[in-house]
Order: sequence, then C-alpha cells, then structure tokens
Amino acid sequence: MFKVTTENYSIIKEIIESAPTFVYSILDQVIEGAVYADNESLHSLLFQTKSGIYYVYGDSSSEQVISKLAALLQESIEESKRFTLFSYSDDWNTKIGQRLDGLVKKFERYTFTFAIDAYNDRERREPLDYEFIKIKQHQIEHCLEFDNQYYEEYWGSTDNFLENGFGFCLQHEDKIISEAVSIFKSHQLAEVDIVTDPNYRGKGLASFIAEKFIDFCILNDIQPCWDCDIHNQASYHLGTKLGFTNPQKYAIYIKSKCS
Repeated sequence: MFKVTTENYSIIKEIIESAPTFVYSILDQVIEGAVYADNESLHSLLFQTKSGIYYVYGDSSSEQVISKLAALLQESIEESKRFTLFSYSDDWNTKIGQRLDGLVKKFERYTFTFAIDAYNDRERREPLDYEFIKIKQHQIEHCLEFDNQYYEEYWGSTDNFLENGFGFCLQHEDKIISEAVSIFKSHQLAEVDIVTDPNYRGKGLASFIAEKFIDFCILNDIQPCWDCDIHNQASYHLGTKLGFTNPQKYAIYIKSKCS
C-alpha cells in the first residue's frame, strides 16, 4: 500500500459516497491523520487518525488493506494503543471477521440522516434556568467530562479544538451540568458528543443543549451528525426527536480483551 498525498484528498472526497465524520476531518486536514490506498486507482482505501481510529472503504477483496489492518492491530496490541475500526460494508465485515477473528470484538452502531424540515417542525424546548456558555479553555478546565485529554485524543490538542471545533455547556451555580461538543468536524460536517450530569437528568438538558449545537450548525452551514450505539435507546430517541432520521447500521471493531 502507499500513503495518499494531501493533494489527492479532494479527489477522494468526490469518490467516497458516505463515511464517518472523522474521515472528512482527515480529508479536510482539520485533524491529523493518513489515507492509504492499494493502488493508483484508489479502489480500496484505509483511513487512520493519529489516535488509532480507522475506516475501510472500497473493494474488500484487497489483500493489501486487510494485511495493513492486521499489522496495525498487532502493533496496537504490542504497544497497548487504541485500535477502533469502522466499517459501513457487509463485504468488509465478512473479510474482517475472517482475517481478524479472535483479535477484535464487533459492535453495531447507527448513523442518521439529518432532516432539517423535521427539526424545524418539532416542538422546541422552553428556555432553561441555567447559564448557557460556549466552551472555551476555562470551561474545559472545569468540565463535566470533556477534558484536555478528550480533545488531545480526538483533536490532537485542545488548541486545535478551540480553533476548529466548537461546543456548548450548561452551568448551574458555577458547576457545568451538561456539555455538547463536536467530537469530530470537517468543513461541512460536525458530529455531536453529549454528556449530562446524572443528578440533572430527566430535566431535558441533553435535548436543550443538542438544539443549541444544531442551531449553531445550521447558522454556519454545517451538517450536524448523530451516531449512537444500537443499544443506546436514550440517544436513539433523542436523535429522532431532533430530526435525525433513516438510521443505518454499521460496525465497529475494537481489540478483544484477550488481545
């Protein structure tokens, strides 16, 4: 395999029909990553973030891609690094199951399509009696969950997030009680990650702050993205209430405990 040069990233953006948001983050060079191809025709592609998140795309018969994945997995095992592989393809799922059997564990998630008409037609939440703040360095230092380590893992650095990403929080008596941030963002897409203090759940905070995230996306001509684990019914129902439709299953693979 060979590493695709950044000059060809725009070509790849036109080739791929759909992919996780982090793939577009790499292609727009918002986060650090790499793209590998099996040949000059770019029939099979492997995307890699610096933190160890991968996505396979294209012709699943490529032995070069699966061999590269096996090598990366082995490296992650030996060096105790992260290995999370995304696949939207049943053919790739079969190939991964055959070649990486016993070394990885499969999970299923949903990715949704944002329907702005459905979002605009829903009943909006009433304003909450909590302070609403855009996340900056001070909020990160006093965060609920999305701390500097979180941004270093997904963005490479907190500074990169503050420059190229965005997020919001709700605060009660100087305590952050809910956060919504872009876990990944490209020029056109932003995937949301939300957390709420367990002591404040049931008050509609997640719905309220998600609306603020989506409103910001719409105002800035960004497509909001919503993904969740297939067993996360709370996230599934919240997403559908906020205009995210047509859930499509995809697979992720992580190292098994015995690896």
